[in-house]
Amino acid sequence: MKFQVKALVAALALSAATIPAHAAMTFATSGSSSLILTLLDFNSNTSATFDLGYGYDSFQSLVVDAHTNGTLSADGLSKTFSFDLAGGDYANAWSSFWNTASASTTKWAIYAADGTGTGLDSRGIISTYKSGSNLTNSNQLQTSIANFNSYMTNNNALDNHNTVDDGASIVTSNLSQAYAGRAVAYGSTGRINAQGHVSMDNLDSTMTVVQQKMGATQASAPSFNTLGLNGNFQFKMNSNGALEFVVPVPEADSYAMLLAGLGVVGLVARRRKA
Repeated sequence: MKFQVKALVAALALSAATIPAHAAMTFATSGSSSLILTLLDFNSNTSATFDLGYGYDSFQSLVVDAHTNGTLSADGLSKTFSFDLAGGDYANAWSSFWNTASASTTKWAIYAADGTGTGLDSRGIISTYKSGSNLTNSNQLQTSIANFNSYMTNNNALDNHNTVDDGASIVTSNLSQAYAGRAVAYGSTGRINAQGHVSMDNLDSTMTVVQQKMGATQASAPSFNTLGLNGNFQFKMNSNGALEFVVPVPEADSYAMLLAGLGVVGLVARRRKA
C-alpha cells in the first residue's frame, strides 16, 4: 500500500486534536463516557478498571494520535499506539491486580458509550468484539448503557480516579459493586450487561473495535459496524502491561477522507455539548 508522507503531514496539521486532561471518569448517562479498559479474573474474583483518557465522542482523537505518535509496523501497513499500564498513575492498580489474579485466567475488554444523544444514531457503545450475536433491539442497548454505568460509577470512587487525570482502580471481591464480573458489567460470559456479543478475550489477544448505534426514539435494532478503513481498528492487550491500539496506514487520499469524516463527528460532538 503506497503512502504519501507529505499529504498525510498536511492533513494531520489541519486535523490534529488535543485531549483535555481530566480527573475522574465521565459517564454515558450524562453524555460521552470515558473509554475504559477492564481486566477480569473470574477465578480470583479480581477486576481492574483503567481510564484511558479518551471518551466516546473523542475516540477519533485516539485515531489521530495513533497516526501521529504511533510506531510504524515493519511492513509499513499499520501503526501502533501504546498505553503503559505498568507505569505512571496506572502502576499501583496493575501491580496490585497480579497479587491475586493469574495471567492464564484473566480476560480484558474496552468500552465507551453515550446514552443521552437526541439525534440520529447519537447513542451508542464502542467496544471490543470477540464473537457472538449483536443486540436485537434498542431497549437492550439503552439498558446495557444504564446498567454498565453502575459498574463505572462505583469504580470512580476507588483508588486514584478522582485525584489524577487518568486513574485506575482494583477490586478483589465479587461482592463489591465495582466488581467487573457483576451481571451489570461483564458477568460470567464477557458480554456487556449479559447482552449481545462477547467483548472479552484472554491476554495477548487482539480484538476488533466495533460500534453499536441508535437514535433516542429508535425502536428497531441498533446498527452495528466495525470501525476503521475496512473495519481494521484493533486493540491488543499484552500480558506485559502494554495495551496497543492498532490502525492501518492508508493511502493519502483515503486518509484525507477518514480525517474529514472524523472531523464531522467531532463537530457534531462539540455542537451537542455547546
